[in-house]
Amino acid sequence: MASSSSSGLTFKLHPLVIVNISDHYTRVKAQAQYSSSSSAAAAPGAGATPNGGAPPPQPRVFGCVIGVQRGRTVEIFNSFELLYDPVTNTLDRAFLEKKQELYKKVFPNFYILGWYSTGSDAQESDMQIHRA
Repeated sequence: MASSSSSGLTFKLHPLVIVNISDHYTRVKAQAQYSSSSSAAAAPGAGATPNGGAPPPQPRVFGCVIGVQRGRTVEIFNSFELLYDPVTNTLDRAFLEKKQELYKKVFPNFYILGWYSTGSDAQESDMQIHRA
């Protein structure tokens, strides 16, 4: 379990969270590669890659981290993925609320502590998600 304390807060991150995020990203990336290779094979000039030979952009995935905060200690126990529409830059709010409700039934003391996304840079649309 990783922990950090540079701001007076102590963060404890359970390994399951890292595994969940890695699994989420790997599945989405594999699905994107499969769908792009399937559509390339079906299109004229099969075998050509989209974007003139450039690799497809890396997918971004979004999710929530859940856990507890006791005083100055934040402990992140688990995470779950969110359904994100890259065309409209929106999250499926009904899905989020349903997942939150289900987690509350099983883990009544856990709360959504934040959210995650993959990628190298923050994007303007991230602030819309953060405000939601």
